[in-house]
Amino acid sequence: MTQHWTENSTRLKLLVGGMTTLLVIGLILLVVGIARTSKELTEQSEQLAAKIGDVPVKMAPGDTLINLSADNGKLYLAIRHGDGTQSVLVLDAKNGKQLGRLELETSP
Repeated sequence: MTQHWTENSTRLKLLVGGMTTLLVIGLILLVVGIARTSKELTEQSEQLAAKIGDVPVKMAPGDTLINLSADNGKLYLAIRHGDGTQSVLVLDAKNGKQLGRLELETSP
């Protein structure tokens, strides 16, 4: 009976060791994947910044940039104007060209 228990114990130890090895390998691959993706995103943003260069965006005196977000090759600039109204300026992320402006109005 002791031999049966010893065999099971040895098998269990091997199984736990194998699963631990797989877990460690998986974590290493995960970290490598995250690092590689981060590097690619950094390179893409640097390339985009180099393509755009310095593009002036004209805002009237008294206007304030509230928020900036990007999606699908467009930049969205939320602007609070000096008179209190707000708008969203839509720019092409590749060349900085203004695509449109959304005027936000309050309903009566």
